[in-house]
Amino acid sequence: MGARLLSATHLTLPPCIFKSLTGLPCATCGLTRCGLALSRGDWCLAFHWHPVGMLLLLASPWMVAWDVRRAWRGEAFPDLPDSLAARLAATGAFLGTWALQVARGI
Repeated sequence: MGARLLSATHLTLPPCIFKSLTGLPCATCGLTRCGLALSRGDWCLAFHWHPVGMLLLLASPWMVAWDVRRAWRGEAFPDLPDSLAARLAATGAFLGTWALQVARGI
C-alpha cells in the first residue's frame, strides 16, 4: 500500500547518506525501487534493483505468520542460529549484492 502511494504521488525520498558521502551505493541501495517494482508486479525489475531484497520482501509474509503462530502458542522467541555456514551465507548474499550494485553503478 505504501509503495503504491509513494509511486502514485511521485514523492521523493532523501538520498542515501552513504552514497552521498562516498559515491558508492550502500548494501541497501535499490530496496525502495525493488519494493515499488514488486507493488506493480514487475518481478524482473524488482530482482534487478535488489535481488536479496526481493527475496526478503517475498519471504516476509511467511516470517510474520511464523512469528504470530509462535506468539499465539506462547513459545519463547528462538535464539538466532549459531551456524557459521548460515552467517557466512547471509553475509555473502549481502556482500555479493553490494558488489553487484557497485559494479552496475546503482
